Amino acid sequence: EEGINQVQCSVAEYPEAINFLLEQWDSYEAEELRLTDIISGFIDPEEVDEAPVAATHVGSELPEEELEDEDDDADEDDEEESDTGIDPEFARAKFTELREQYEATRQAIAKHGRDGADARVEIDKLSDLFKQFRLVPKQFDRLVKDMRSMMQRVRVQERIIMKLSVEQGGMPKRDFMKAFAGNENSMAWVDAQISSGESFAGTMKETRDEIERCVNKLVDVEKETGLTIGKVKEINRRMSIGEAKA
Repeated sequence: EEGINQVQCSVAEYPEAINFLLEQWDSYEAEELRLTDIISGFIDPEEVDEAPVAATHVGSELPEEELEDEDDDADEDDEEESDTGIDPEFARAKFTELREQYEATRQAIAKHGRDGADARVEIDKLSDLFKQFRLVPKQFDRLVKDMRSMMQRVRVQERIIMKLSVEQGGMPKRDFMKAFAGNENSMAWVDAQISSGESFAGTMKETRDEIERCVNKLVDVEKETGLTIGKVKEINRRMSIGEAKA
């Protein structure tokens, strides 16, 4: 399904999503998880755009306890189910390929920047590879939930910054939107307003410290995700579009 593939490609750009999936594989290798707790199979790369991602539910909103634990109501037969539906050696090869591409992508981003041409090539390769994994609903929902959680943190701080700037600082909303867009991780736009000589310069100075605390929290999101605030927003926008299509 186009929508599900779009969501999965979007999630693939979130570095921690791939890292989390690789950690799940490591847990399988350590015999702490079954392979069927992670994936239900793989999609042939030649058919990845046409094949439905059968075990993936977009927006199924599994409760937190279901994300943390196995279903307590599962039959014993299910608990003892072997991973006969998936070839472990083939899975090992695919996860190894994913890990290698993940590392190559990280190195390309570190060297060229996320928007560099060489980095984009590696990111696209990672997305194409990630689409081949049929994640079980619990795993997929966790990745989507993590991205939504990051976006919610961004929205909260942005609302506070706008309130401090517009309602308390007296800055015209249109001017605020223009100054803040693309500068979410910087205080330069605030200092520019303070030194602008505008009628609201004094009140903006009074709110500066509170704005800076919010900006620092946005910087924390960037550090945690390895993404700019703009990229977090873009990924979430594409996820929402994909969910609407699914």
